[in-house]
Amino acid sequence: MNRLQEIHEDSIYYAFKCIEERAYLEKIKFFEKNKDAIENLDAELSTEIWFYYAQASFEIGEYKKYTSLAEELLPRIINENIYYFNEVNVFETVLFHKGASHLNLEEYSTSNHIFSELIKIDKENRLYARAFLQNKFSEKIKSSIPVKIFGVLLIVLIILFSLAEMLIVNPFYPVLLNSVTTTRELLIVVLFSIIISYAVYHYIKARIQLSRHLNS
Repeated sequence: MNRLQEIHEDSIYYAFKCIEERAYLEKIKFFEKNKDAIENLDAELSTEIWFYYAQASFEIGEYKKYTSLAEELLPRIINENIYYFNEVNVFETVLFHKGASHLNLEEYSTSNHIFSELIKIDKENRLYARAFLQNKFSEKIKSSIPVKIFGVLLIVLIILFSLAEMLIVNPFYPVLLNSVTTTRELLIVVLFSIIISYAVYHYIKARIQLSRHLNS
């Protein structure tokens, strides 16, 4: 008889475990309706339900809520010496999703610290490495205000040259058509060159930082 069968069918734990795996909203509603009863369960059972409730909140995009739940869950997991629920590494899963939540909230400094710690725990885990790279890359793209301003100016110029070509040059000054077209195409090349160069530069920089973590 497995552990689930040992628990009476009308118990809070059994009722929660019977909810379909991806029925995230149902899990959240069940937890919030029965929170007091869940807290009165055996510590490990209570923590397991908290864990899946938190995961459900993450899955529906409630990232701010998840960061708060993770702050409560992590000490419980450590204090109760809980390692796995259904072969899922509980501590690392909560920590990873906490980092992913901060990343989605654009709190890059916090998520960077979390992903760095996860890499220290498991340097072979490619998911942690990819998350670290994504975080570094997203942070640089988000903070690239001068590049964005310059890009917007180039786009405006490209639009102006296109309008000038259609409305003025083509019908009235066809002799200037080649010059205007060439200038417009040159601006497009410059725009994409800047975007690609900026992205490549920061991707390489992030890879170097990742290598340092992996080799430390």
